[in-house]
Amino acid sequence: MSRRRFWLSTCVAILALLSLLACYVGYRVQQLLEEQHIELDWQRLSLSWRGLQFQDASLVQRRSGELLVQSGQLQLYWLASEAPRYRLVAQDLRLSWQPAQGESESPSVLQPLSNTLPWLPRHIELRNAQAQLPCASGRCILQGDVDLRLLDDTLQLHTLLLRGAHRAKLQAQLQGLGRELNSPRQLQLNLHLDDQPQIALHSDLQAQADALQWSGELEVTALQDMAWLAEWLSEWTLLDADALPATPRQAGMNAQWQFQVPQVPPTFSELLATSGWLRVDAQLPQPWPLPGVGLVSGELALDLSNTLGRWQARRLNAQLQLDTQDAPWLASLPSGLRPQQLQLHLAPLDGDADEALALLLNVSGHGPLELQADAELALHQSPDWALDVRHLQVEARSKRMDLADSRLDALHLSLGLKGNVTQQQLQLSLADSSRLDVQRLRGAELDLQQAQATLAGITLSGPPSTPTLSGPLGLRIQRLHHPQLQAQGWQWQGRVNADAGSQTLDGALLADSGLSMALRLNNTANALNLTATLDELFLRAGNPLAQTLADWPPLLALDNGRVQAEADLQLPSDKPLQLKASLTGKGLAGIYDRSTLSGLDAELQLQLNGDRLRLDLPQLSAKQLDPGIELGPLRLQASYQASLQRPLAGSLTHQRAELGILGGSLSLAPATWALEQPSQLLPLRLSGLDLQELFRVYPAEGLAGSGLIDGTLPLRLADAISIEQGLIEARPPGGQLSFHSPRIRAMGQANPGMKLVTDALEDFHYDLLSSSVDYDQSGTLRLGMRLHGQNPAIEKGRPIHFNINLEEDIPALLASLQLTDKVSGIIQQRIQQWMRQRVPQEPKE
Repeated sequence: MSRRRFWLSTCVAILALLSLLACYVGYRVQQLLEEQHIELDWQRLSLSWRGLQFQDASLVQRRSGELLVQSGQLQLYWLASEAPRYRLVAQDLRLSWQPAQGESESPSVLQPLSNTLPWLPRHIELRNAQAQLPCASGRCILQGDVDLRLLDDTLQLHTLLLRGAHRAKLQAQLQGLGRELNSPRQLQLNLHLDDQPQIALHSDLQAQADALQWSGELEVTALQDMAWLAEWLSEWTLLDADALPATPRQAGMNAQWQFQVPQVPPTFSELLATSGWLRVDAQLPQPWPLPGVGLVSGELALDLSNTLGRWQARRLNAQLQLDTQDAPWLASLPSGLRPQQLQLHLAPLDGDADEALALLLNVSGHGPLELQADAELALHQSPDWALDVRHLQVEARSKRMDLADSRLDALHLSLGLKGNVTQQQLQLSLADSSRLDVQRLRGAELDLQQAQATLAGITLSGPPSTPTLSGPLGLRIQRLHHPQLQAQGWQWQGRVNADAGSQTLDGALLADSGLSMALRLNNTANALNLTATLDELFLRAGNPLAQTLADWPPLLALDNGRVQAEADLQLPSDKPLQLKASLTGKGLAGIYDRSTLSGLDAELQLQLNGDRLRLDLPQLSAKQLDPGIELGPLRLQASYQASLQRPLAGSLTHQRAELGILGGSLSLAPATWALEQPSQLLPLRLSGLDLQELFRVYPAEGLAGSGLIDGTLPLRLADAISIEQGLIEARPPGGQLSFHSPRIRAMGQANPGMKLVTDALEDFHYDLLSSSVDYDQSGTLRLGMRLHGQNPAIEKGRPIHFNINLEEDIPALLASLQLTDKVSGIIQQRIQQWMRQRVPQEPKE
């Protein structure tokens, strides 16, 4: 009786402890669920000494989105009837996860999973499971079975996914989990599609001394018809299943390897230096898409061994073809530089003892760009990897290439390259044969014919991530056409220096006309700057400006003096265009139209800031201008401002304007003129014109005199030059006039009135000489003169008054004055041509 009471009390105590333990476990579970914002519910609960069983269990978590898990039947065994005894079985599992707005990470309930791994069942089996998850196309469904087991030190995974009538089965086994770090580990993985083997992987990691031996084999068998797989994957990724080609069924690959690797994770250089061997055999006879690259096909056979840190190729052959049609990386290239197909051939070369791996590389391309590249390469692995480019020859041709508004015809690029590349330094140089030829380049206004760039000596050096391009660069254009230039050849010789931050061209530009200048172009992220300095021109040897500029005034010919010019153009990224230029001439002499000029010194400055234009003429002087009579000296100081939108409608300001004329001068008072007006009226002031000088050049026989003339000449500038209501008069106290003409004297003998005039003018002393002046646009000068004075020899010097009207064709007068033996042949020809144009044409019968 006492024994029965003992056992009864013991059972009661055990039940009490179990009840307390169950309450505590329930409390802790409830606390954990509340911390993770999890709601757990079920319909029926069955408890046995082997475990728990839930019917219609559900779990909801609303944190970082919403996670919903439902199971028709959930069984948790801690003492199952078969090994492993601790297992979890879920039947008809349904999982749905909807992340919060803007989030794509896994729900937080899975974050502490790593802490609970030791407590998870050793066997987890999900039967008829279905998961609804976010994907590229919106919401996608995974359906199938999962079986995960941990037996001793072996982890086994069996997964079956269903897609309509198709099946994808993955089997994996990892051995050695429970052993020490240096214990052997093996991985076996197999993938079956529609019950046909596709991928088999075996990996074996064995510990040795102070290293690990890693060996393995990867087998990819001939692919089946997997259009269904591509369509399935396109739901989860951005892959366009409709654009994929038919599955290449004959494709396959086998890879085997064995390496001695450090126990700590190796760097890339250390991995290259590891001893071992690698064999790869791959066949892809039909094109297959390589994402972002194109359609690849061909064969690859590779057998490499590494001893003492040096790789050697026992067998290395590659015959690959890339179809680049519609490849995304081609979009950045002009249409004429887009090859449609690329072929690559790779083969081993016998290397020297110091070389790790010697290769022969051949690349050819077909399509709008015809490409041929041949290279001999050597790869070193010790102590750090390095690539020697023994020889690389590239030949590229394109019949036509369109660049924005330009077109290139018959492009040919030839490059010879050699050098080396390491992790720290890049050093490549172009051989003497390197050049670029373009038969023709046509743009909106530019037309280049037979352009050639010499690239010999250019180097690419520096860190591989930020290399620098530098070296000599030459450019020769057989003929250049541009509306602003005369058609001729040009050449540029200089240096190029470019990196990621800036690009510089510095050299000399030379035209066939003899025009040469120093040019420097510097481009940075903030601005583009161009500086040009014209080499000093000595015009006695010729005028290359007239033979270069299309808008050079055809009537202007300079044959003496010196010219210099320079310009600075800046194009800031965030500011308007800025241009500064200056032109200086010294001792210029030549011809303009039918006038000669000499001793001309001038300085012109131009400034352009955005839309505003400014021209400054700090000084312009000329010793002599001769349109038929000698004028000079000339002194001029002026400035001009306008908008680029209306460059000829600005304002002209002159500070000084003086021209010497026959011992006197013509001048303008400082003023500002608005050129947008249809005409301008310039109040010219005449001062000190010497009648003796006037009569010296005036072609009137026997006319002489003395005196100084002053006056005002309102000069109007419109379509032609005219003077309206001008006035001139002799400066007091007057002067003397004499006119001795046999023809006029003969007329006086027959006419008594005329005789008095001719006698008076033989020695006329005037005290008043004034005249109105009018000059019309046809070139006719009209003078209405008043002349008061006396001839001492006539009637004791009684006063005589004359009113004389004169009319003169000034252009014809100047032309007649120039037709002498001293004038140049050019001026004679122009005068004769001008005179022929003035003669009225007789009507044809």
